[in-house]
Amino acid sequence: MTDGSSPRRLPLRVLLLIIFAAALSPVLVIGGILWSGDIERETERRRETMTLVAQEAASRAEYVLESAPVILSIINALMPADACSTPLRNLVDGLPAIADLGVVDATGRVLCTAQAGAEGATSPLTRSWFQKLRDTPTETVQSTANYGPVSREWIIVTAKRRNNSDGSFAGALVLGLRVNSLARLLERAGLPKDTEIALLDVTGQVFASNHWALLDPGVMAKIKSNTAGFFELRSIRKQDREVVIAPLAGNEFYLLLSAPRPSPIALENVRAFGNFALPLLAWLLALVTAWLAMDRLVLRWLDYLRRIAGLYASGKLSAQPLRARRQAPGEINVLADTMEQMAVSVRDRTERLESALAARDAAIKEIHHRVKNNLQIINSLLSLQSRKVKDPVAVAVLDDARARINALSLIHRSLYEHNNIRSVEAKTFFSEFAVHLDQALGAEDQGIKIESAIDADTIDADVAVPLALFTAEAVTNAVKHAFLAEKGVHGGRVLVSYNVTENEALLTVEDDGIGGVEVGAAAGTGIGVTLMSAFAKQVHGKLEEGKSSTGGRLVRIRMPRVNGVNGGYPHVLPTAPAK
Repeated sequence: MTDGSSPRRLPLRVLLLIIFAAALSPVLVIGGILWSGDIERETERRRETMTLVAQEAASRAEYVLESAPVILSIINALMPADACSTPLRNLVDGLPAIADLGVVDATGRVLCTAQAGAEGATSPLTRSWFQKLRDTPTETVQSTANYGPVSREWIIVTAKRRNNSDGSFAGALVLGLRVNSLARLLERAGLPKDTEIALLDVTGQVFASNHWALLDPGVMAKIKSNTAGFFELRSIRKQDREVVIAPLAGNEFYLLLSAPRPSPIALENVRAFGNFALPLLAWLLALVTAWLAMDRLVLRWLDYLRRIAGLYASGKLSAQPLRARRQAPGEINVLADTMEQMAVSVRDRTERLESALAARDAAIKEIHHRVKNNLQIINSLLSLQSRKVKDPVAVAVLDDARARINALSLIHRSLYEHNNIRSVEAKTFFSEFAVHLDQALGAEDQGIKIESAIDADTIDADVAVPLALFTAEAVTNAVKHAFLAEKGVHGGRVLVSYNVTENEALLTVEDDGIGGVEVGAAAGTGIGVTLMSAFAKQVHGKLEEGKSSTGGRLVRIRMPRVNGVNGGYPHVLPTAPAK
């Protein structure tokens, strides 16, 4: 990742759940196989049922079609010489499959009929069945399905030849069978709704159907004689349907049984789902059980131990995992005991380290205290010695030495008086140091105020010493050379300021004294400037001199500061966080 952080990982609970789900997946696979097998068996059962129904319907249609010539023979035998003298309607009443009964002459004109409005029509003249009776010695013919213009329905014509006394063609006795009656829908259990039975001829034309008009020639080519065939086709209504086509023996017709193809959520598929539901339920129950077991036996205790570890990390090493010891499983109990032993070890070691650090800090404070005392003794010895020296120059040199020794004494005093001996707070350190310098130099007696303006910062003790020596040297020079009575200056102000920015720190000592070249020359006659330059180099800083905003003299150390971006002098620490 671009930010260097570790990738986000799945929680343990999710990982374990995935593992359990994968381990139990064979149960689902077996259930899915059983479900698929049940669906296939249900589909096969539905196909067998449709095939049986189609064959039964085909048998009925065959029976009616085969009975039509016999009915004509009986009617013909019962008719008088004048066939139209008897109402034909009475002969076919009670036979719902028969749409019409009529007599046509040799010219194809309808002489009489059981259907009103059809007398006088000559439409049979163009029919192939009429031409076959007229032109051949055939006694009985059966037509394909024709649409009756008067009856307005599809019918199959069965016609019997009528002869004159000399044997010539005299016309025909015609019987019309309703296609709807031949292909009526059978009430049969196991068939879906919208199941339809229709007739189909060898050309693929479908009669008495709401879903089919003409079947594709490719489908017709797949139909085998004397064998029912199963197909899945799309109807003219853009509906996917299952189709069984059964041939009618001895006729140029097929019976077509069609039903809508069940959807994936059909009732039979839902019933078949029962065999898959049990493995699925077992799988889900196993996952829930595994989830609860993981939560109660493992994850809950891991979370508890995590909170205990958080207490240890915050320093509360006396906390004890009592709940885990009383209620957790054995392995968790062992882990809790191990964590407690670790906490005891860490606490003991911490106490030893804290004792050692306290002893070391006390020793260092004692060293600073002793060094301060020794420096004060040296300062007292120099003071005694200066009283015996008559040479003013020698007295001045001894006074300068005493001032620098006193500054060192003040630094060690500041270090041992603070709790943290490894670093100092800049604001407190420089403010108190300025007060000590004021008292040590007798500035107040001369009418000189030594003030401070310090930013909050934390400074390493190794850096505080050279900065304090620089401050003492600069303040001493200002008190001695910037306020001269012979120049008309009586008293003034010396400002010690410490300013921090992101990349650097500035320690400045400035005054509002006489300033000018004379003061710089006077200050530079001793070793002060050399010492200040050395102190600046010691903290990897740069010494700057100039004129203050009040007209006096200014000396400054500009030093790099640690900021995490550009690096810097490692002993100059960032600002301590506010408490």
